[in-house]
Amino acid sequence: MSLDRPSDAPSGRPEGSARRERGDLDLANLLRLHGAPLVEALERHLPGSREHAQATSSYAFAAAVGLGFDRPQCDVAREAAMLHEIGLIYVPAAIAIKPAEERDPTEAETWDAQYQAAYQLARGAGIPEHVCGWLLRIRERYDGGGAEGLAADRIPIESRLMRAACVCQATLATATGDRPAARVAIEGLSQRAGGELDPRVVASLIAILERAAPT
Repeated sequence: MSLDRPSDAPSGRPEGSARRERGDLDLANLLRLHGAPLVEALERHLPGSREHAQATSSYAFAAAVGLGFDRPQCDVAREAAMLHEIGLIYVPAAIAIKPAEERDPTEAETWDAQYQAAYQLARGAGIPEHVCGWLLRIRERYDGGGAEGLAADRIPIESRLMRAACVCQATLATATGDRPAARVAIEGLSQRAGGELDPRVVASLIAILERAAPT
């Protein structure tokens, strides 16, 4: 179930809309229940990963709100984002913590394998197939430069939200120097918009950061 619905859809609560919202609430609860053991396993493998997952999920939720999605849809985005790096369970810690620019080609290949691993782990945990697909397609770039060559709206909006939220959180967490971390993150997201990241999601995240950044 994709979140990528028109923000100008007719208002009101037809039966189909109410049924969809109940389905989204059920899905969010299922992801919370079935995903928790995977998050715990990743935390044991990479201490600190739970904190990153929680922060990333908060940004995914807030970005979805900014895009005009309803509360159940935003809950689904948040719970899915908690699982965005579970595939790192199969990546050696020494590679997982190494900055991307320092990984050799073999290590980079091992890192990239996390997305397929996340797909398989999620399926094994009883998570619905379409959500497993969201986790797999986090690897796709908005400009089509990813593993499957998917671009723009061919990439599930949930995957685009998770990728941008992860970049946002990682940039905030690693910002150094005298500049406010929010300003560093705004600049980093802006540079990636239209290339790696969906510009609409970036704009939603930047609006959040602008409210928190010192003037």
